Amino acid sequence: MIRVFPIETGKARMKTAQMTGQDGRGGIGRKIDIFRDPQWVDPLPILSFLIEHPEGKFIVDTGDTWRNSVPGYLPWWNPFFTKQVQIKVAPLEEIGSRLAEMNVDPARDVAAVILTHFHHDHTGGLDHFPHNRIIAPRESYEASAGLKGKMMGCLPQRWPIWFKPDLISAETSASGPFPFVHPITKDGRIFMVPTPGHSEGHMSVVVRGEDVTYFLAGDATYTEANLRAEKADGVTNDPARSIATLRAIKAFAAKEPTIILPAHDPDGPGRLAKRVVFS
Repeated sequence: MIRVFPIETGKARMKTAQMTGQDGRGGIGRKIDIFRDPQWVDPLPILSFLIEHPEGKFIVDTGDTWRNSVPGYLPWWNPFFTKQVQIKVAPLEEIGSRLAEMNVDPARDVAAVILTHFHHDHTGGLDHFPHNRIIAPRESYEASAGLKGKMMGCLPQRWPIWFKPDLISAETSASGPFPFVHPITKDGRIFMVPTPGHSEGHMSVVVRGEDVTYFLAGDATYTEANLRAEKADGVTNDPARSIATLRAIKAFAAKEPTIILPAHDPDGPGRLAKRVVFS
């Protein structure tokens, strides 16, 4: 039996212009809009997901860390980190504590951790997985590891010193809107698909259950509503590419019953619990 569980690891708050970019604005214009925007959305969950599969338990993204609250943890020279986003995570909200509440021991019970991309609110919990295989998109890693990554929402200087992920690309041919995928499990029921736009090399995780498919979208879209309306966010450097990704996700969900699960959608856990598919 395959099951998916949401794990909330604190809250994130962003500008309205970050959640939904203005139509017709390019990548740079959208960043300017975020800095000019006086409006904030209500706090959003920072979600990781636990997948139970016959081949083991898998974690998708690791959430963020309470250390965001420590002066100096976020780079002072990047005003986006310090002025445009608010991250609030209590120590017991980190993914390690959340898994303990679920009687899951990362070292003993987790087959692998899967990262959709390397923004800090998806990698902040890496410290809890020193003994695990970690799978991540190669293109995303390469875009995140240097100064460019530090400018674009990543904190490679905070990654654990032991961090050496298994870097993958979508190279297995498939039919449908995602012509190439990367299988995670031997039975092919967990696989990754390329969903670039929010960040370079972003990939989503697809889980095919017995009667429904779970699309763990990371930040390919912040909400199902934005997906339905084909609204790219304000973070993307390539709005056209983001919209193409949204259309591919919609086309995928049109072919099989699919529950859409972005990493910051407050309605996602409710849809999951009620098994509400995209339509």
